[in-house]
Amino acid sequence: MGESRWGNTVLVCAALGLVAAAGVTAVRMSGDGDDRPSRVLATISTPLAPAAPSGVPETAEPTGPTASPPPNQDNVIVLQNRVYKIGRIPASKCKEPTVRATSLAKIKQYYTQFLGCLNKAWAPAIREAGYQFWAPKLVVYTGRSANTFCDLTSTAVYCDGTIYMSADYDLKNQTTYDPLWTRTTMAFLIAHEYGHHVQAMTGILQASHNREVILSSASMQLLESRRRELQASCLSGVYLGADKQFFPARGSWLLKWKWTVRNRGDEWNPKRTHGNKTNHSRWSRAGFDAADPAACNTFTAKPAAVS
Repeated sequence: MGESRWGNTVLVCAALGLVAAAGVTAVRMSGDGDDRPSRVLATISTPLAPAAPSGVPETAEPTGPTASPPPNQDNVIVLQNRVYKIGRIPASKCKEPTVRATSLAKIKQYYTQFLGCLNKAWAPAIREAGYQFWAPKLVVYTGRSANTFCDLTSTAVYCDGTIYMSADYDLKNQTTYDPLWTRTTMAFLIAHEYGHHVQAMTGILQASHNREVILSSASMQLLESRRRELQASCLSGVYLGADKQFFPARGSWLLKWKWTVRNRGDEWNPKRTHGNKTNHSRWSRAGFDAADPAACNTFTAKPAAVS
């Protein structure tokens, strides 16, 4: 779930490591390599501001030599995006896919069905916000290659409008760890990568990268990365919260999902690209409870809330 750039393409990936202790499986994010953009695609002269004034237009016409410069458009996009104003997203009214992660074919079936449900919920929401909707492609693969230029060293990747999911990871979890945890993790991961697709469709993904490349310190660049990643996890919760009645997300499934999002964190990773497990749980559950993208504006949050 970190990000890097390939030419003009923004790539987003997720990886999980597993450790067993006292009979409990702990979930940790593994390293994703250098998550900073490899080159600047746009020159931004306006310094990064902590917030954009409410109500300012997206463009401003100077009225004289003393006129203020227009607001930084990337800040406007991430801080005041129209997707934050649409309210609850509609439920897809989809049930959880019934297939289990016992073969590549069944894993493909699970993710394909889940992706269709994500499209069904997010398409009207994206259009309501005034953006063009397009469905991402899906590649479910085994091994180290999926015939792509994208870096697939992680478990789940969003790259160039395509979601890549590693079936090897799900197969191992199904046979080695808790099958219910496998299901909640699969649901979380596909919806998280779709969260990055929502960011792409609304311009947030590119704008956030543009903000990042002008930051002068590595710590501030990592803070920007965590804002993107925690927002994607929040948007993952938004979908599930909207559909919880039909999925259904309740009982032991919901308890395991809450455990899953509560035990994800990058404390162990020196790069700190994704956010600690306390904040990951907070944002994921905020999205679930609200079922509204307005709950996911990580870009206005104080640094401690996205640490």
